[in-house]
Amino acid sequence: MLPMAKLDADRPEVLLRPLDEPRLAELLDAAVAGAEPDEVMPPVPGPPGWTAERRRAFLDFHRSRSIGTEQPVEETFVIYADGRAAGAARLEGTWAGVEAGLWVTRGQRGRGVGGAAVRRLRELAAERGHQRLIAATTPGNTAARRLLAAAGAHLVATDTSVQAVIEL
Repeated sequence: MLPMAKLDADRPEVLLRPLDEPRLAELLDAAVAGAEPDEVMPPVPGPPGWTAERRRAFLDFHRSRSIGTEQPVEETFVIYADGRAAGAARLEGTWAGVEAGLWVTRGQRGRGVGGAAVRRLRELAAERGHQRLIAATTPGNTAARRLLAAAGAHLVATDTSVQAVIEL
């Protein structure tokens, strides 16, 4: 368990827990209830929404990248807000540093969950000896841009992407 300090009474208690098979089922339930498929996984052809095929693809995606393989591509965590799965966070080593990614369910957005998760990812990256935490978003994702800037990121924007670098 990776505890986070509760910032104030209005903000939820946020924890990051390593993804495992039981938590993967909780994460899928949170995604289906609180996010669109394209917000949380690579595209899957077919009709919109959380089809049976997309649900299988979500599970396969996480198994192939973190919990079901001998050589994980990334370290994935379930974000819990007040004891309920509220999204996912990840760290993936690259030549430039460690890349962070996260998504938070609609019902938890704007409550400080993403900021708390980024702060913990920053701590974990530093504990693992990384020199910088990097992330990417889109120019239109103002919430992510604000969150990254508040975490101390240097942002570089182009027409199609925003790259963020946090020196650790």
